[in-house]
Amino acid sequence: MSLHHELAAYAGYARDLRAFLREPATAARGRELIRQRLSDRDRLFLNLLRREVYDNPVSPYLPLLQHARCEYGDLDSMVGAHGVEGALQRLCSAGVYLSHEEFKGQQPVVRGGRTFPCRPSGFNSVDHTRGLQASTSGSRGPATTTMIRLEHVAFNSFCHAMVFSAHRLQGWATIVWMPILPSGAGITHLLQLCKMRAAPERWFTPVTASNVKLALSKRLATMYVVHAGRLFGSRIPSPEYVSGEQTIIVAECLRDVLRRSPGCVVACSPSAAVRVCQVSRSAGINLHRVTFAAGGEPLTPAKMAEIRSAGADAINIYAFTEAGIVGFGCAGEKQACDDIHLQQDSLTIIQRERSTSFGGGVVNSFLFTSLLERPSRMLLNVESGDYGVLETRQCGCELGDVGLTQHLHTIRSFDKLTGEGMTFVGTDLVRIIEEVLPKRFGGASTDYQMAEMEEGGRARLDVVVSPEVGTVDEEEVVRVILAELSRGGDTNRMMAEVWRQARVLRVKREKPRLTDAGKLLPLHITRNPPER
Repeated sequence: MSLHHELAAYAGYARDLRAFLREPATAARGRELIRQRLSDRDRLFLNLLRREVYDNPVSPYLPLLQHARCEYGDLDSMVGAHGVEGALQRLCSAGVYLSHEEFKGQQPVVRGGRTFPCRPSGFNSVDHTRGLQASTSGSRGPATTTMIRLEHVAFNSFCHAMVFSAHRLQGWATIVWMPILPSGAGITHLLQLCKMRAAPERWFTPVTASNVKLALSKRLATMYVVHAGRLFGSRIPSPEYVSGEQTIIVAECLRDVLRRSPGCVVACSPSAAVRVCQVSRSAGINLHRVTFAAGGEPLTPAKMAEIRSAGADAINIYAFTEAGIVGFGCAGEKQACDDIHLQQDSLTIIQRERSTSFGGGVVNSFLFTSLLERPSRMLLNVESGDYGVLETRQCGCELGDVGLTQHLHTIRSFDKLTGEGMTFVGTDLVRIIEEVLPKRFGGASTDYQMAEMEEGGRARLDVVVSPEVGTVDEEEVVRVILAELSRGGDTNRMMAEVWRQARVLRVKREKPRLTDAGKLLPLHITRNPPER
């Protein structure tokens, strides 16, 4: 899209804010919407598949359905007999699914000896309504551009209001510490809170346009939303740059807010929450009435322990760019600290057993299917690269009471590394480990490895360099990796800058670690959540 057309779309988006902000998002309306959608779930699914797939000749799912000999009437009968999830399981068994590698264009789609076309543009909704553009890094294939549509943000605002009610956070102040565009997380949280009449006190961003040389259209889009929102009566704050080294600014802001508010909700990544808690403890700032709405990376037991040691709490929010919000943290009887209620009214999940991309085990990966009308990206049994525990149970909280009884927990990735809410997929990291580092610093591909770990509740990535390589400049190793990761568009530069500021990468001089089976893998990714 040209700059002229992009700016015209943003101008229209800003005009739509008037209607968006007019009706406040309340918990009562959220409960009503979810109950209504859950009661109509089968029809929503079938109507969506007809419009986005069966009546769409360029849909990448249509050839797979034809290969499985599943016409629309067959699908209708299947849903009537087995429900939405039962129908999706049968489609998956017949080859109607996309692995994460296929969805991202890293591998061709092959079923029964046939190769099926799969173009990224084919996943876009047939309804081209306007929206803000958010994008993924494009580490695998082309970068994925997803439209942030106000109708979806509005729906999630009502769900978010219900979450605030379930966790008893109504009337609390809010703060956002998330990036500006091209990341969609910050501006989406901002708009949701404004529609809930809980506009953030401050919007802190860990990156600036000047640091990562953002496109002019992305900078203007952010300011469009801020100033248009103010024009229509919402107290939308401008983004303020706060790097990982300046966490004390967020802690001091919390101290000031808590003096005049019953509590404060902070939207940020789990690692950022841990850093705020650590700095606050050192500064003697009590976070007893602070709840972090934490997303973008796993909320692990170690991170939760650090957060609670400062007197604060955290609610897990699980989302990814192509699907949007998957679920919100449970307020009742939880099975794990990252226990969430799946938004069954807007998404459905089944699981598929598969080998991990880089060896080292078998996992039950999540397969996602869209249920919201006019999805930004149509998903039909599509892997996200994540796995974990999926179960149905009653927990006793408000979210379960409206019918959201499916829970996810112990959610982990099987082919990507995440820190500070920024994710790079494995293929790009493997290239750096096996090609770039040996060429620059010597040794062989087996002399290097990247391994996940947690230290003091913060996500770290160890760059393991074998002692056999000899003397290396460890700071230069980190610089080379970040420079490689930042190659590409705005999103890559933004994510690499966040990793640099937070010092996510560090060099460790030891022999690369082996798996239990004695394999040496370029990526040592945490796997295998406990069986239940």
